Amino acid sequence: MVRAKPYHDGEDLLPMCYRCSTYNPLMTSAANCCTNCRQPFVHSFVSFEILPLVEFQLEPGISDEDAMRLIEAPAPVTTEDPGWSQSAGDNFEALRLDEQISDPFTARLLSLQSEDEEEFVPVIVNRPTLQAMDPGSVLVCQQPPPLGYQFYRNLLPDLQITLCPSCNKIFHVDDFEMQVLQKGHCPFCRSESNTFKDMSED
Repeated sequence: MVRAKPYHDGEDLLPMCYRCSTYNPLMTSAANCCTNCRQPFVHSFVSFEILPLVEFQLEPGISDEDAMRLIEAPAPVTTEDPGWSQSAGDNFEALRLDEQISDPFTARLLSLQSEDEEEFVPVIVNRPTLQAMDPGSVLVCQQPPPLGYQFYRNLLPDLQITLCPSCNKIFHVDDFEMQVLQKGHCPFCRSESNTFKDMSED
């Protein structure tokens, strides 16, 4: 008698959605997006790995230029609780950790996860959320008119991500630099490496 178990791929082999932390099957009818939150995946155009980027949209009334100014402006200084409190008695000492989310963008993601939506709900941010963002964790694709800008938040800031200024395709920094050094141009649009030198000098 042969006993068999249903086959399951290891989680390390499955594509993960960085917005809701859901592991997705390799073959799905949901196209190139998460089966849970419907967030479209963003791939590196060298290795085609999924990048930890979540696209967000601006609240009505905020222009692309206003958003850039708010992101680049210094974050307001706030006096917050340390997030923990200590108490002691005759026979005990207690340390209480208060889980408070100081990042408005993360709080918005969590609030969207709690909503039961069958259709894709984009992350929409307001002015305080934009000003609270670290400029180093925001990637902006400056598409020419009438397309406008595309804004992405890097949820893993330690993982460096860049884009080509000519075609606005997104890459891992190491992959992109290696391709430019080997071939002398962008691996997607073949823009010359002088373009990237001028961008770094600015």
